[in-house]
Amino acid sequence: MDRYDMEDVVVAPPAECSSPLKEWRLKRQAGTLDRSDIIEFLKRESPKYFDYQTSATVKDTNVITLKCMFKESLAKEEIIDVVVEFMLGDNPSSALEKLRLEGNTATVCGKVFKNGEPTYSCRECGVDPTCVLCVNCFKRSAHRFHKYKMSTSGGGGCCDCGDDEAWKKDQYCELHLANRKNPLESKILTDAVLERVEICFGAILAFCVSYLEIEPNASLQCLDGNVEGGQVDGAQYCTVLYNDESHTFDQVIQTLTKIAKCRAKDAMEIVAAIDREGRAVVKCDTFEECNKLKVSIENQMILPTSLVSTARNNQSLRTSVLHIGAVACQQFALQLLGWFQEFLVRHYLFRKTFSELVQRKQETFCIRHILEYDVKLWKTARTCWHRLLISGMLMEYDNKMILAQEFSRRYATIVEDFISDDHDHAFSIVSLSVQLFTVPSIAHHLIAHEGIFDKLLHTFYHVAIEKFIRNKTLHFSKNIASLTFFKRANYILYDLRYLLSLKPDVLSNDLRNGFLEGCRALMRVLNVMQGMESMTRQTGQHMDYEPEWECAFNLHIKLATTISQVIDWASGDVKLLRKLYKMTMRALVSNSFIVGGEKVMQPKKVADHVANCLVYDISVQPVSIHLPLSRFFAGIYLHLGAHDLTYDGLQTETEALSIKLTPREIIEPVLCTQAMIAQVGAGLWRRNGYTLLHQLYFYRNVRCRVEMLDRDIACLQIGASLMESNEFLIHVLNRFNTIPWLQENYWSLLSGNEMNDDIIREASIFDEFLELLIVIIGERWMPGVSMVTEEDRLRKEIIQLLCIKPYSHSELSRALPDGNSGNSDNVFEEVINTVAVFKKPVGADSKGVYELKEHLLKEFNMYFYHYTKEDKSKAEELQRERRKAKKQLVCCPPPMLPKLTPAFTPMANILQCPVFLNICSLIMERALNAYSRSFTESHLQKVLHLLGYAIQEELSEHYPFLSFYERSQEYGILEKLEELARCPRLEAHYDFVLWTIERFKQLQAKQAPSDGRAGPSCSQQGTGGKLSLSAEEQAREERENRARLAAERRAHIMAQMQKAQKSFISSNAEMFADTENETRKESASTGPMDWEDIPPEEEQGAVALESKVACLGPDRKFYHGTDDTFKCILCFENCAISRGGRQLVSSAFVQTSRVIFTTPNLRNSQSALHISCCGHVMHYSCWLEYFTNEEFKELRRPHRNRAALAQAANVEFQCPYCRTLSNAIIPVTETLPAFSAPPSPNESYLPLDSFVEIMSTLAIELGNVKDHELTTLPSVSNILRLSGVVGGLAQFERSVQLIKNPPRLHADYIEGIEFLKKALLNTMKIQQSHLKDHPAIESIEMVPILWDSCSYTLQALEIYLYAVEKPLKAELSMRHQSCARNLVRACSRSSALEWETDLPLLPPMRSQAEFSSRLLDTIFNQNDTSVLEWDCFRVLVPFQFGVLNLMVPEKGYKTIIPSGSMFDFYIMQTMFLAQLTKAVLCFDVEKEKAKRAEKAPNSELTQLDYIEQLPSRIRDNMIDFYRRYNIPARVLQKTKQKQLVEEESEENQGHGQTVVIPCESHHLALLLEYVQRQMSSFLRCSCLFYRFLTDVDFPDTFPTDQPDRFDLMCQYLGLDPMLGVYFDMETVYATMMHSFASHPHIDREVEQRCQPDARRSLQVEPCLRPLPRLKVLCDDFSDLINSVSDIFCPNNEREEMKTPTMCLICGLILCGQSYCCQPELGKVSVGACTHHAHACGAEVGIFLRIRDCQVVYLGRGKGCFVPPPYLDEYGETDMGLRRGNPLRLSQAAYRKIYLQWLGHGLHGEIARLNDNANVAAAAQWHHM
Repeated sequence: MDRYDMEDVVVAPPAECSSPLKEWRLKRQAGTLDRSDIIEFLKRESPKYFDYQTSATVKDTNVITLKCMFKESLAKEEIIDVVVEFMLGDNPSSALEKLRLEGNTATVCGKVFKNGEPTYSCRECGVDPTCVLCVNCFKRSAHRFHKYKMSTSGGGGCCDCGDDEAWKKDQYCELHLANRKNPLESKILTDAVLERVEICFGAILAFCVSYLEIEPNASLQCLDGNVEGGQVDGAQYCTVLYNDESHTFDQVIQTLTKIAKCRAKDAMEIVAAIDREGRAVVKCDTFEECNKLKVSIENQMILPTSLVSTARNNQSLRTSVLHIGAVACQQFALQLLGWFQEFLVRHYLFRKTFSELVQRKQETFCIRHILEYDVKLWKTARTCWHRLLISGMLMEYDNKMILAQEFSRRYATIVEDFISDDHDHAFSIVSLSVQLFTVPSIAHHLIAHEGIFDKLLHTFYHVAIEKFIRNKTLHFSKNIASLTFFKRANYILYDLRYLLSLKPDVLSNDLRNGFLEGCRALMRVLNVMQGMESMTRQTGQHMDYEPEWECAFNLHIKLATTISQVIDWASGDVKLLRKLYKMTMRALVSNSFIVGGEKVMQPKKVADHVANCLVYDISVQPVSIHLPLSRFFAGIYLHLGAHDLTYDGLQTETEALSIKLTPREIIEPVLCTQAMIAQVGAGLWRRNGYTLLHQLYFYRNVRCRVEMLDRDIACLQIGASLMESNEFLIHVLNRFNTIPWLQENYWSLLSGNEMNDDIIREASIFDEFLELLIVIIGERWMPGVSMVTEEDRLRKEIIQLLCIKPYSHSELSRALPDGNSGNSDNVFEEVINTVAVFKKPVGADSKGVYELKEHLLKEFNMYFYHYTKEDKSKAEELQRERRKAKKQLVCCPPPMLPKLTPAFTPMANILQCPVFLNICSLIMERALNAYSRSFTESHLQKVLHLLGYAIQEELSEHYPFLSFYERSQEYGILEKLEELARCPRLEAHYDFVLWTIERFKQLQAKQAPSDGRAGPSCSQQGTGGKLSLSAEEQAREERENRARLAAERRAHIMAQMQKAQKSFISSNAEMFADTENETRKESASTGPMDWEDIPPEEEQGAVALESKVACLGPDRKFYHGTDDTFKCILCFENCAISRGGRQLVSSAFVQTSRVIFTTPNLRNSQSALHISCCGHVMHYSCWLEYFTNEEFKELRRPHRNRAALAQAANVEFQCPYCRTLSNAIIPVTETLPAFSAPPSPNESYLPLDSFVEIMSTLAIELGNVKDHELTTLPSVSNILRLSGVVGGLAQFERSVQLIKNPPRLHADYIEGIEFLKKALLNTMKIQQSHLKDHPAIESIEMVPILWDSCSYTLQALEIYLYAVEKPLKAELSMRHQSCARNLVRACSRSSALEWETDLPLLPPMRSQAEFSSRLLDTIFNQNDTSVLEWDCFRVLVPFQFGVLNLMVPEKGYKTIIPSGSMFDFYIMQTMFLAQLTKAVLCFDVEKEKAKRAEKAPNSELTQLDYIEQLPSRIRDNMIDFYRRYNIPARVLQKTKQKQLVEEESEENQGHGQTVVIPCESHHLALLLEYVQRQMSSFLRCSCLFYRFLTDVDFPDTFPTDQPDRFDLMCQYLGLDPMLGVYFDMETVYATMMHSFASHPHIDREVEQRCQPDARRSLQVEPCLRPLPRLKVLCDDFSDLINSVSDIFCPNNEREEMKTPTMCLICGLILCGQSYCCQPELGKVSVGACTHHAHACGAEVGIFLRIRDCQVVYLGRGKGCFVPPPYLDEYGETDMGLRRGNPLRLSQAAYRKIYLQWLGHGLHGEIARLNDNANVAAAAQWHHM
């Protein structure tokens, strides 16, 4: 078998005495050929191509490595091609080509999807969401221009292109459209050919069935040597380990390493092969040895990984012992099936022959046998059979129908096998149901003639729920929801959903009868579900344990769609509807929940009306949330009106069948549930635990409410329409137990007692009653209840949701229930566009949202029944704010209601019945009574809402019988309302009362003309009402006026105060001026280089007149910055940086980084260390205590589930203030110039040439230290003497700013610096230890590690600022500024060696001396690398900090703290000249001309005028330097010279001529422009560095919104921006540049470039490093996902990548989170992405999991998921492609990821997201 997918090994074909082809042809002519001849040939030949190799490891001979292989390519040539030649003749390839040209391929695509393959569904044309296209068909179809969805396949499905029943239009892509016209016959496939084809097909099928079905556990069968041709004693047997889904990868790996003695890596490969193929060979040996291993594995006890263990968990791993011949035949059978599938696609007649063969019931390979035996096969074998059936049976309709019929007949058997199996659904033959049941005509045929609807539900009832029925009701036992069998049984309900997904236009008698048979089975299921998981109120004590509830809701969720589909089917056929109605009534009568058994009735009286009510106390008797039968009745009833059927008309028919059910009995179960919900809200069911609360949550949840809450309200509305209104209200009041509460003297009986909990609860329950009444009357947006459509219902739902807040598209779609039709998305979008406006997203983090159109705000319903309490309060608050802003009445009035259907018209009578009016009158009376104890304001608000409904219903004139106004007069409703308006106690509801009165007046005005009885009293009453209303309005206006006057008075007083303040300042101007002068004097320095004070009137021209500001050089500005003051974030003490005070530190994070090296030509350069910090300051002692606690907590953390990689190099902690990830600290130091006194203006310094001599001499002297010739460092006087410098010691000390008696370093400061260095060293050690060829730890240089980190951090900051287009003068963030400042100061302060006397040469000093010796040798003596190989800024920083302090001062306690001395300036000049030299050397005039011509062909050279104004000698020096040292010029000169010499030698002439490279003025101008551009990054880094070293701020001449200028940066650094100066041969500049340019390495580079084939030895560091970029992504996500659809795993050329993952840094595609690709990192096996992250990103990586559309940040053993940069048209991401909308690349979102990476924020983001995660993810990130 091809377990390890080894490459095909070609061996010589076996010698045969006679050709089987000739033998078959002879037998065929004789008529004796049988399929057994071909089977025997296959059986005999296939074992020849199976081979295995075993080898012992070097370390342990007991550990065996096994490699098995099946030579598939050779088997195809020697076996399959022979069979094909027999079928098609001597030239099969020619025959197949002719068949292809005939074009008789299938019209249906039928491509079988693999797991993770992209699929596309058209929202406009697809019949249902299961209709999908493959990539190739989609690209060539019209659907790509429609609204489509994209998803990834779970495997097993097939492409529906060409299927007429799958698409409403555009059924064919361009590839399959032509196939429709092809004839079904063929000239090539004659009858004789087809006869041979039939024999071969039969032989192939028989062979595959025979060998793939060897019973795996019957190892003794393998002793039969006749079949396999082997011997028992020989090493001819295999132990085969099979896949199961019950044991984890780690469990199997552990078993293999422990029992089978495999290496961990081999075990991992075997497990990957088992997971991929379904089985693997683990041993090849004698039968005895193989069987011994089998027994050992089966006896291995594997502990379950979960708390809930199933029987399958406790089983052993499945193994078998097979003969090698059997394994070889099986492997060949798999290859044969794969080939067979492809062969069948070639012609219709092949498929016809195959179909006829598998229909023969007497054959072993008939369809029935293939279906039933599927469960006994392993993964690959199953998949091969499934694909064969799809290719052979699903391409033509007739074949598909035959397969569907056979599948239906065997459905119960194969489903029961699937439930007992443990393989995933995609690997079971049951998964074919989606291909068969979703074809409408086939589904309808199966329902009509095969009874599949009934069979599915009967099977589900039998296998899933029958065992849990007690007393005719379902009661699930504890933990049943977690059992596998129940989850697998739910797939039956998915199949049922497919079956009913498309309703037929017309039902035939057979279809109707078959459907009704299924409905009877459904009734049986619903009957046992009615009242399931019922609850009884717990009193006295809490429940002992939480009862099971999840399983019942899971069952409801799975069945709800089917119930809706059944109702939808019935709604279109009057005969079906009538029969289903009777069936439902019969089921309700037979069910005994609540209304069954003996019924005890009791009369109840309210408002002089009496009703006989059922006695059922929900406080002590069981109640259930689950009433599917009652709800199904409600769903059916709503469709009766459409067919002119009524309850009364059908009641005659049902009573004739002895089925009698009154409306009271219909609504009673639902009423009990609603009353129980009200009691829960009042706190009466608190002792029933969380189970009840969870159930109520899902009862209202969008996933369940369509068939729960909505149906309950519909059921109560049915009762309200069928019952007399007073009787209905009395029944509801009785069920809520609130009839006593309505007694008029109820509150007076309680007036003498204190308020207690019972009264509060009763008030709460009555509040719930009122709200239920509002919902029954108002929530009529349901087809069948009122004159509305489904679109109107959806519109209402969306309006109410958008009244809460603006919703994004995904939030809105999630908040709405799923539609049953495949076009529900289209309907949703059509409706949403009519009611809302889409606001596009702004920024990378925002989403686009829908906002409700202004004119629809009046449709807001505060008591919308889908609102939660939170939604209700949000929506009410928003509505009140809107109305207040518009100066309308601040209230939430009820919206207008649609007209009821005739069947539900009686429901409107509730609003005028005496019981209703009595309730309203009573509530208002209690509201007016200040002493009432049984009233809440919520009661009044709800009554006003109900009155609003009543008034608006009568105003609508929809119902002639409605006379609310007339009846309300009897109860004095209007008078009570006017009294309420005058009641100060109810001011909160004042506006709502006013609105109600206003509507009442409208109704009154409408009624007055037609009211014949209206006499003078009525008109007076009306007039009085108007007067009353105007008085109320006047009171309201007066109140508003008072508020306005008060606001104006406050504003007037504030204006007076401000005027007085300004007057006082102007009258005391001298005092304020003196104060300002004193402050200025105190803050000013006493040095000669003070900042100039610019008067305000001169500020305009200050920039132009200001002298140049420089931080270095002779014109340096010397500035003492004021010390910053801080507050310790731990002890909150105010503190400042002072030499005698407590040491301050800031938390920092150290990480390895390769960000600025992420360019193609620098891919292999080593990483560097980056330091970042948040800038928050604390005392060192406070931090130490905090850190100790964090360290202790880290030690106590369980390390059981954390990989070795997750152990960080340093203890990680979070900044106590901002929770930023940290692992180190940076000491906070005072400003560096404060340590040295400012120099006098007339003092002289040593010149630059003296500096060069001193450095050259120092390099030689330090070399002696390196060679151990000196035991002390060289003294200053000795260095000056040896270098021959003219000038005294005093001049040297001024030049280096030698500090006498410097302040000693604080002990805490030293500890802080050491902690930082230790963190840097640990980080470098950890990163290098994971490298394959990692250097020895001792080779890590400790001396420059802090300085190198400083230089890299500043370079990274400069690149980040460049990327975000920020110039140097722009304001830096606190994080960047504090990090750079503290880091530079810490480097400078810690580099100062304090010399007191002749100290011995300690090891750290010796190391620094050796490092500095190499550095100086490299720079000044040209003894190491050339300037081309330098990163000049990373040389500058250690040069600045590491050299000057090595010269020992003569006497006294002295030191040098780098802070901008003259020698610091010379160091800067040296590296500037080095960078200048490198730029000149690398300049390529031809490339620059080409770039310039491409960008701006007609632009003038900016430097041309400057070049022409230069003295001729300097211009000649520049030309000479260019010709002498520029590398491209030298290469060109040598090449041309060589050509000239060759030409002269051919012409026999002397070669006295020398080629001179042209260099004109425009060439030099181009050179200077190039140099300025190439030096920009170096200068920006240097400006940042010296800005924080000298504390001289950037001058105002620096731009703040434009790129930094070369001349201004040079001026700031004290350099001359005119580059011609540096080419003057009379200065030391030219000497130094010639020295840099004449390095031998450069000469060698020129020679190598002259030879194109020569290997380059020089690693040239670019002057201007390219800006690091992430991988450029496809704009359309479908292009990206299609690009990886055919990428194979690098370790298995036959297996496609399951999780293709792209590194966004370099673009490499990796195999993400899979055991097949597990390289080693150090000594730990890790995932491919983790391994790549260490190599590509220095421990951190950004990966895009393409098929999941997820971005992953990977760190040190940690990771997190972040939103991908692909967004849909609504500005939302779609991780996992759950919504499937087309996605496009958002540049803003991708830039956010890019800046997080460029700014070194990935580690911090990972920590932040993991800390903020609600649930700690147990993901093993190191395996990704």
